[in-house]
Amino acid sequence: MRLVDLDPKLLRYELNGEVVTHRLVGSLAEAQGVRFLCPKCFAANGGKVGTHAVVCWSSSRGVPEDARPGPGRWTLEGTSLADLTLGSEPGKSRSVALQGGCMWHGYVTQGEVTNA
Repeated sequence: MRLVDLDPKLLRYELNGEVVTHRLVGSLAEAQGVRFLCPKCFAANGGKVGTHAVVCWSSSRGVPEDARPGPGRWTLEGTSLADLTLGSEPGKSRSVALQGGCMWHGYVTQGEVTNA
């Protein structure tokens, strides 16, 4: 499945006092993370209705280790959402493994989303 089919959004993590916000940004260069629809639930639901989102942050781009969701952190590699790879940061796994809900486990590689 292509990442671009899962309504992906590039994000910045912002802390304003004690309030955390996720601001949408227009380029991978300014992004600190990515949000996309869960591929497992997207397939099960036949589309976006009722499908939750997955958020992946990059600590190497300034997102604190205690930011939620966690604990995973990835490098954001590529030029856009069309060729994005979620790479591994030191001591972390490259796979995305949800710890609750549907428990989806998979990879984002060169714009393709696959199950582990």
